[in-house]
Amino acid sequence: MDLVPGGANTLVVTPFDDSGELDHKSMASLIDFVLGGGIQGIIALGTTGEFFTLSGAERVEVMRSVVTQVAGRVPVTLGVGADGTAAAVELARAAREAGADCVMVLPPLYFDQSPAAQIEHFTTVARSTDLPVMLYDGAAKIPVPAEVVAEVAKRASNVRYVKLAFTDPERASDIRRLAPGVVPLAGEDSALLSTFRAGAVGSTIATGNIQPREVMAVHEAYHRGDLDEAYSIFTNTLLPAMVAISIPERNFIARFKAVAAAMGVIASGHVRSPLRQIDAESREELLMVMKKIHVL
Repeated sequence: MDLVPGGANTLVVTPFDDSGELDHKSMASLIDFVLGGGIQGIIALGTTGEFFTLSGAERVEVMRSVVTQVAGRVPVTLGVGADGTAAAVELARAAREAGADCVMVLPPLYFDQSPAAQIEHFTTVARSTDLPVMLYDGAAKIPVPAEVVAEVAKRASNVRYVKLAFTDPERASDIRRLAPGVVPLAGEDSALLSTFRAGAVGSTIATGNIQPREVMAVHEAYHRGDLDEAYSIFTNTLLPAMVAISIPERNFIARFKAVAAAMGVIASGHVRSPLRQIDAESREELLMVMKKIHVL
């Protein structure tokens, strides 16, 4: 199943119980909540999904759990980010076996992040699978130049998408110009509309964990040409929540989970080390803001 053109794809959190174990019941609840809000694609095991805190076996377990719960309702993209290329290849194969519709590949995270290293890494992983591939520009703040995307797409025809997780929307126009066969997707929540304006088609953001209906409303208004409505919803509803979640940025995953738990969508806001739990004072302040803007 291909990703929906212009569709809203949500990067879901990975719920744990209070002891830090995977909580599949909460994952099922979260997916049903997100899809109930109209979201058109699920992305699991991205940064928001804390893939870096999971063992290899747990990542495969999450892959299977997500695909099972989505049950073909929307396309599922599974993150296969890894420290080494061989490990990413293994995860891409596991994603295919689990029933993924697409895999999301991160750039090399350590030492050699040069264009040559990125091209080799991305190409090797893409050629290891027949699934569509989404490249991740901005993982760990690592830029993937449009020239790299274009070269990898020449070498591996299944490279179809790129998630743009920077606040620089012009990266979308660079992709459209240099790699016209690759679909740019807005991947930075706060730059959603500006990245659309620059040429992005669809989104891969995390706000749908708590505001799926509002994210979809922005998409629908923008794509039918009602820019006033799109900007009104974005400015008055989505942006305040995005700001509250993202300050401080290092805690954004814990803050998303705290809100989702307060909404009753997941059972616990637990995050795994090295992430830190949100303290009681910060949680109280965050939830107060969410009540003021009618998220809670």
